[in-house]
Amino acid sequence: MRDHFYNGLFLSAAALCGPNAQAGDVSETSSVGSVTGIHDDAGLTSQVVEAEEGYVERSARAFAESDLVFSRGFSNAPFLPVALLGSTHYGDANISEEGATPETAGQRYQVSSTSQYGGVPFLLNKRSMVVIGEYLSYSNFSMDNGEDFSVASATLAAGYLYQVSDAWQLLGAVAPFYNHSSIGEQGKDYWQVMGGAFARYTRNERLWWLFGVVFDDSDFGTTWLPYVGASLILNDRWSVSAILPWPQVIYAPSKDWFVSAGASYSGNSWAVNRTTGAVGLNLSGFDFGLGGGMRLKGPLWLEGAAGVGGLRGLTITDGDVSGPSIDVSSSPFINISLTFRPSFAD
Repeated sequence: MRDHFYNGLFLSAAALCGPNAQAGDVSETSSVGSVTGIHDDAGLTSQVVEAEEGYVERSARAFAESDLVFSRGFSNAPFLPVALLGSTHYGDANISEEGATPETAGQRYQVSSTSQYGGVPFLLNKRSMVVIGEYLSYSNFSMDNGEDFSVASATLAAGYLYQVSDAWQLLGAVAPFYNHSSIGEQGKDYWQVMGGAFARYTRNERLWWLFGVVFDDSDFGTTWLPYVGASLILNDRWSVSAILPWPQVIYAPSKDWFVSAGASYSGNSWAVNRTTGAVGLNLSGFDFGLGGGMRLKGPLWLEGAAGVGGLRGLTITDGDVSGPSIDVSSSPFINISLTFRPSFAD
């Protein structure tokens, strides 16, 4: 079965907001959706009064009538969240410190991060759309012997999708980050730009592939990360998603809760330059753990995860190539979040 992913977003919003019923042309008595009146000739008549179509309804209809398609398959697993508010604590962060002295090199940090993001899609035509999103985060770094510091980040991101054919889509995104770190007497303000370009191939209703590259340009150089992802629906309860080489298995016995095991993007791999005050997140970091979520109401979910960090992907930084690696000796993490996951199959 093929469905329009963002149609689900607008339909969910419509369900929350409710229809804009109009009652301006009613007779002496009325009910929702119809009008019944007694006229001079004592004849009983009835007519249907259609509600005026609002912005949400128009947008939902436009997406439903477009050529943008996503394979939903037959899985109970919910869609990726389009909005999130969450907090993560890492007991032992992996820090790469430029200009470190023998006394400071190899020091271990604890990191607590709170983040929020959201995105809204806009249809350009029947084959293309843009997504405008925002992201805010605050990370606090603490250490046993040394100066604690924090990093605040904000971005307005933009993404573009073009439907080439029923099987192929082209995607691109860019996110300029404005960061402020508290290192030093006055702190440091600096920019960091992340983005990527991808091609998505839908093999059938149960399997799709995603190929591309992501980049990170900051004070620490320009990093390129090759990206190969896949999603396979085994049946209505079991599915596998992967950002190769790290997979994640999802078990969803119903549409109201799920559990997962596997890898996800990490927030415990950082680079620090105490001379300039710049602090950067390493895109190649992954966590491995167990997680789960349950539906609170409609598209609102409560989710949590726990595990260890330390997985690394293939990266290319200013021409230097680093291969995938695993080091999970001492980097536990715990996460809790509220997410907005639109659904149109309930």
